[in-house]
Amino acid sequence: MKDNRLGLGGILSSKRLRSSLFFLAAGIGIGAWASNLPLLSAKMDLDKGELGTLLLCFALGAIVLMVNAGRYLDRSKNIHRVSLVSSVTFGIAVAIIPFIGNIWLLGAVVFVAGAAFGTLDVSMNTEASAIERATGHHLMSSFHAMFSIGNIIGAFFVGKAVAYGGTLLECLGGGGLVVLLTAFSTLLIVDGAATQASSANAAPVAAQNASFSLSQRRLIYMFGAIGFLAFLAEGGMLDWTAIYMVDILHASESQGAYAFATFAAAMAIGRLCGDFATKRIGHANLLKFGGIVCAVSILAMLLANNVTVTLIVLAFCGLGVANMIPAVFASAGHIGAHATGRAMAIVTTMGYSGLLLGPALLGFVAQTSSLTVSFGLITLAFAVIATGTLHLSRRLKQHHAENQPAKSFA
Repeated sequence: MKDNRLGLGGILSSKRLRSSLFFLAAGIGIGAWASNLPLLSAKMDLDKGELGTLLLCFALGAIVLMVNAGRYLDRSKNIHRVSLVSSVTFGIAVAIIPFIGNIWLLGAVVFVAGAAFGTLDVSMNTEASAIERATGHHLMSSFHAMFSIGNIIGAFFVGKAVAYGGTLLECLGGGGLVVLLTAFSTLLIVDGAATQASSANAAPVAAQNASFSLSQRRLIYMFGAIGFLAFLAEGGMLDWTAIYMVDILHASESQGAYAFATFAAAMAIGRLCGDFATKRIGHANLLKFGGIVCAVSILAMLLANNVTVTLIVLAFCGLGVANMIPAVFASAGHIGAHATGRAMAIVTTMGYSGLLLGPALLGFVAQTSSLTVSFGLITLAFAVIATGTLHLSRRLKQHHAENQPAKSFA
């Protein structure tokens, strides 16, 4: 019996390492893609409308596949294979973008890149949730920390390449190549775990075909709604913080860059500590306190109207928002249980809809009113998350009373 436990522990360790590499690959790809947008826009001579359309192609590709990936993943015996194929496709699509000179073909390739990323996002979070449930430990934040670290690596790689005169081919093509190498590195550990672990990836057929109970459905959609608001607010902070520093506080562009870096670095640090925090206070409290910290932080930023205070506040806000999405994904995956893929597909689709609509909505508000009002809306979103979690906690207690094994993940 002891040997069996040791064998299972080794398998889960291999699966955890492999999943971490997929999160890292996804983060590197997104970091490189976002950082190369100015170079891509200059090369293709894109105006803001055309660049916005290109970003919409990526988002639509991601959402279309997210909606449809869940049921397939619940039937798949090798979720890691789906992650491998989608990460390789993502890397190839990113790497070939610099070679494209036609705007229509570029839109099609970007759509494919988004579709591959969407599939990868659902599959890697589904496997991460399965590993959490198999080990009985909170691990989702550490997986998402790898994604954040990947973002920083991708952006740093591009920044250094541009500083030394790198072209779009070297910057974006190189980023895609790093994604491919990271994805293929998982093959070094897949073979050792795949045979024994394959049965752990798939639920029994009867369970796969079962529908969600009313309690499960309500909770999954409630977590999806929180994911929508969290992604909307997080995306708004990432996209508009530097502009707020420069346009409203009249800071330099370098200080604006520091604002983005401060927020992103605080998110990465928060996620590295997130599993410990979750073990102490649970997912619901993490969402509630995170919402309060973020709402108070942004309110202080708007009232202070000071560069130094803003940088300090952004660090607190980054820590507060860091574990919202991991908490949403982990909770939905655990509640979905027999159909984790479908549960994950619902919350990722709802969440990324917020990421798609958020920056555009905030930009529209800033255009018609002011950027200060836009950040006021972000404050409201965080406040709604904090107050909405109070109702969510009651629903969770009711659900846990009916499903005692879920209690440890409250």
